[in-house]
Amino acid sequence: MKKKFFISLAAMCFIAFSAIAQTTALVVYEGGYFVKNGDKWLEYRPADKAEPWNEYKQYRETDQFYYIESKRCNVSVPKIPRDKVFVDRKKNGNWEVVYNTISVHPVCPYTHGLFYCYTTTSTEYDGYFVRGNGKWIEFRPNMKRDAWAQFTQVGEDENYFILKSEYNTVYVPKTLENRFVIKKNDNSSWRGGYTPAAIYDLSATYDYHFCYSSVLIAKRGDNFKPAEGSGRISFDRKGNIQIAYGGKHYDLKYRSIKYGKYKERPAICISIDDKNNVWITSQEQCIVDCKAIGKKMTFVGCDNKAGYNEVKDTFRISPIIFWE
Repeated sequence: MKKKFFISLAAMCFIAFSAIAQTTALVVYEGGYFVKNGDKWLEYRPADKAEPWNEYKQYRETDQFYYIESKRCNVSVPKIPRDKVFVDRKKNGNWEVVYNTISVHPVCPYTHGLFYCYTTTSTEYDGYFVRGNGKWIEFRPNMKRDAWAQFTQVGEDENYFILKSEYNTVYVPKTLENRFVIKKNDNSSWRGGYTPAAIYDLSATYDYHFCYSSVLIAKRGDNFKPAEGSGRISFDRKGNIQIAYGGKHYDLKYRSIKYGKYKERPAICISIDDKNNVWITSQEQCIVDCKAIGKKMTFVGCDNKAGYNEVKDTFRISPIIFWE
């Protein structure tokens, strides 16, 4: 499978969006999404698989559909939300409905992302947010071909991510049960926001998040070299942990969290099994020694230093141990 890369949100600010608008798209359906990059297409079903579910090449286009093909099947991807996604499983012209379309966006400068899609009273205003390393970008492609707004995440609670821009504060829901809420920065009014249509970020409801600006990968022993992209560790109190770097994410189960030592240094240890561990060694650094994803890595530049102290104090007093 060809190597995929995720371009950081900071770099996105400098992309020539007008060119991207002609070659990209995001088509969201119940359970997954397609992303278009020229004549290349990727399909993701995040709940089932972190890597792309399938890869396609576009072979035809009409006013109503994109037609794409893989070794497995042919798929017709709609250009408007009211049309469904069809599949020709045996490539013999026998098309059948396979997905209900939620939304279609004619601009998407990402081959993979943490998407928060919303709908409004008119498809013209429909859009999506992309979550990054403490930064978020909002797109409304039917109104504007480049980014609609950019935000910094200033907090979160059990139900919402709290984002702030020059003009307003947006509460982005972590589940489909809550609506987006927008507050103007001059406190002039509260108003209900957009209706969430799809959320493709499995870590959204995790209790703890540690985002890191840089990733170092061990080439040999403890000889680490810089890698592209950022890193993130998200976990809850129920045994779930997500390790993300370079635009990819891996969903695993851990067996314990406790305060211990890493090479004689105090550290929070998240133990997946005997050969796979995550060590949060300081406010700035995390060691991912995880053969389950095939690499030993160091994440550095954490944006949640207060969270480190909270986690350290919590699990030093009351460790979580499912089994030893």
